[in-house]
Amino acid sequence: MIELTENEGYLTPEILDQFISGTYPINGFQSFDSISIEIEAPDEEIPTTWNDLSDILNEISLYIRNSNPTWFKEHQRLFKEQTDGLFSVEYTEEEFADRFYNSIGFLGRNFRYRDSEEFFSLKYFIQRYISDATLILELKFLHQSIEQITNKKIECVVIDTMGVDARVKSILSTYHGRYHTIGFADLRAVSIDMTPIYSGVCRSTDSETMNIVEVIDEVKKICGDGVRIYTGNGHTTTKISAGMAFLGHGVIAAGRFHYDLKRNLGKGRVKILKQNIELMNKVGKLLKDEPELGRVVAMRKHIYVDDLNVRKMLEDFGYLILKNVSQIGLPIDDICNAVERSNNLKKKTRIVEGTRTRVEPAEAELLLKSAELIICIVGLYHLLNGWNGQGGPINLADVRLIRPA
Repeated sequence: MIELTENEGYLTPEILDQFISGTYPINGFQSFDSISIEIEAPDEEIPTTWNDLSDILNEISLYIRNSNPTWFKEHQRLFKEQTDGLFSVEYTEEEFADRFYNSIGFLGRNFRYRDSEEFFSLKYFIQRYISDATLILELKFLHQSIEQITNKKIECVVIDTMGVDARVKSILSTYHGRYHTIGFADLRAVSIDMTPIYSGVCRSTDSETMNIVEVIDEVKKICGDGVRIYTGNGHTTTKISAGMAFLGHGVIAAGRFHYDLKRNLGKGRVKILKQNIELMNKVGKLLKDEPELGRVVAMRKHIYVDDLNVRKMLEDFGYLILKNVSQIGLPIDDICNAVERSNNLKKKTRIVEGTRTRVEPAEAELLLKSAELIICIVGLYHLLNGWNGQGGPINLADVRLIRPA
């Protein structure tokens, strides 16, 4: 039984009336002014100075620890929580930080342990201490530092999928129709200025809608409750994803729409929505507490509660949201171009063996998240030291990812 406390839930009669009348204010829209559409310098243009990734990792590791005095205690707390208090971290803060950031550099660049002697010493540390949770925690520390320097809070995120080729093929590998890859898909969320926020492995046959609630849940853990809007291409902003995103997290869906949004919702369907605001808020609370249920809702056409088709109600409410959003001009082409630039940056980070992931898909999540961390680390390094090159500070143009032999 789901119970709502007072003022719990994102939908109220007043807000629903605003959606119906088309007057709901879209917060976070001002963030679109800062879209990063600049491209990197040509490959033939040699930087005046090169920065080795290992040096950048060392500098940012020290900066993060100095800026966050509780950094090591947070990692200790998380490790004890993951091991039910049975084990504790066996390294000093300096030893842990050195191995942790070297592990990020190793995983994010798509290396294998046998690629270099220095990687063998990381194997025990990675198996024991590196997990999705520890990488998410570090991403949160990096975002806090970037926010302090830029004085900008993330209000809008862009969600997109890129196909990833797997080096290890099996009969269970799936073909990605849009990217023509065989392996799995990397579902990403980045800010408008292309700062990475989320990365996760999903099946190539998945749509963004199936995972939208889980993605926004993790985005809010990293960026806080300031996130107000998410955008993407037509396959990202569907009616059901818009309904789930708002009811579960109060986030508006925006993007390129692939169906007509000029018609008004029928009076009978509007009446059903008005009579069941509490039920929809309960559905939203359930999605917030159990984000993985978003996949179940997205994959069903009919879900009944007390003879009411809740799935249809969510879709109708999502239609109202998208109808409001369609009235404002979105620079969707610029957004999509910027996301492709960010995807290209990630491919450069994972350039070893043509970006083909060299582990099983079940283990690929750590590699994909680590690659996002490398991009964030480089961006923070450029913000601290000044960036005068082409494009924004989220840039790998002057970074030597692999030292030539």
